[in-house]
Amino acid sequence: TMMHFKSTGLVGKGKWGKILQKKINTVSKLCFTANSKSKYLSKLDKIDWIFIATPDSTHYGIVSKCIEKKVNIFCEKPLTKTYSQSLKLFQKAKKNNVLLYVDEVQSFLNKKIILKKYNYIKRQKQGSGDPKDLLFRFAYHDFYFLYEKLKRYKISNIKIIDIKDCLEFKINFGNKTFFFHYNLNSKKKIHSFNSRNLITRKDVLSKMIKNVLNEKVDFKNNKNKSLFANKLIDKIIKKI
Repeated sequence: TMMHFKSTGLVGKGKWGKILQKKINTVSKLCFTANSKSKYLSKLDKIDWIFIATPDSTHYGIVSKCIEKKVNIFCEKPLTKTYSQSLKLFQKAKKNNVLLYVDEVQSFLNKKIILKKYNYIKRQKQGSGDPKDLLFRFAYHDFYFLYEKLKRYKISNIKIIDIKDCLEFKINFGNKTFFFHYNLNSKKKIHSFNSRNLITRKDVLSKMIKNVLNEKVDFKNNKNKSLFANKLIDKIIKKI
């Protein structure tokens, strides 16, 4: 049971926005849904949290305006497509005493991972997208997932292996190597770490949203993970 049924709003009516809407509805009082061009800013003073599920390129402007309105924010990942922009938003949120949380549903899987000398992360599904899109759709989540294990290591090398048929790259953290294989030409859905299946049937999305609304998450850790993922993707994009 919730101590206080939070009032929420949602900006973004696309495929993911509709999925979020169902979940938000069950754990809060959803006051409105809007698209990025509607007049949602005038409604922000009536809610506790705003959820943002608009296209990635719009996040910076929307989040920035919502911070100025002093409403707490849940933003779909990536927060922005660069480390510097994301850092600016986190700094602005802190200055305005606003809670800012970036989707890290991967971290709620509660799957234990054991690092080896050579580690292999594999994702497959049917879809489309250029290599840079895959970094934000897939790698961003995987870097969140690996953050606790990797944060103390320095990157010694990043190598792009394939960007034609799939996105495949290698990263060396200290004395450990990570191979990432992302393929969108498969009917079979796969997400694995060293052959361990990371796909779950549990409703981790609702769990995350509920914990965020009740402030039972580590906001500082979420910020660190998000910036870690952004910084790493910045470096990989330079190699593509």
